[in-house]
Amino acid sequence: MGSPCPGVGVGLGFVATIGIIYTLASKEWRVNSQTSSSAVAMNIKSYEGLWVRCTSSQAGQIICDNYDESKWLLPGELRGQRAFMCLAFIAALAGVIAGAVGLECIGMMKASKGKTWTGRSGGICMILAGLFTITAVSWYAAGVVRDFKVDEALDNTFVYQFGSALYVGWIAGGVALFSGCLLLFCNRMEEEDDGDDVRMKPYKYKSPQDTTPSYV
Repeated sequence: MGSPCPGVGVGLGFVATIGIIYTLASKEWRVNSQTSSSAVAMNIKSYEGLWVRCTSSQAGQIICDNYDESKWLLPGELRGQRAFMCLAFIAALAGVIAGAVGLECIGMMKASKGKTWTGRSGGICMILAGLFTITAVSWYAAGVVRDFKVDEALDNTFVYQFGSALYVGWIAGGVALFSGCLLLFCNRMEEEDDGDDVRMKPYKYKSPQDTTPSYV
C-alpha cells in the first residue's frame, strides 16, 4: 500500500486552488480604513480589487467600474499583479490535475516512472502557484502600505488598508507551497525505495561433514 502523503498533497492543493481563485476574483484587495478615512464620516465605503473598484455612498447602493481605462493605460504594477495571479491560477489547476493523475489509486496511468514524474510535476506546479500568489499579494500590500502613509499624512478622503483578499492570498500561497513539497518529495517508485537498501545474498551454513572430501 502506498503512502498517503501524495493524497494529502492533492487535497491541500485543491484547498489552495480555491483560495487562489477567491483571491483572483475578490473585490477586496484593499478597503478604505474605518479609522483614518474622512469618507467614513460621510458613510462612504470604497474597496478595490485587481479587476473592479467599487464605491458605496448609500446602504444597498454600490457603484463599480473596471477602472475605466484601457488595459494598456493601467499602472504597470496592477498589470503585473494580474499576470502573476493568472499564472498562479493556471499553475495551481495544472498541479492539482497532475498530482491527482500521479496517485496510485487513480488508474488513468499504469504504475511507471512516467506516472511518478507526473505526480512530481504537479508538485512543481503547486510550488510555482504558491510563489506567484505570494509575490502578487506582497507586491500589492507594499503599495497599500506606501499609499496609506501618504494619504493619511495628506488627510485624503480615502485611506486604504489591507482587504480580506490579501490575507486569503497569503494563506493560499503558503498552503500551495506545502502541497507542492508533499507532491514533489512523496511521489516515489518502489524501485527507488528498494534501491536505497543494499541487498546481500543470505549466507548458507555448511556443516564440516559437507566440506570433508570423501575417499573411494
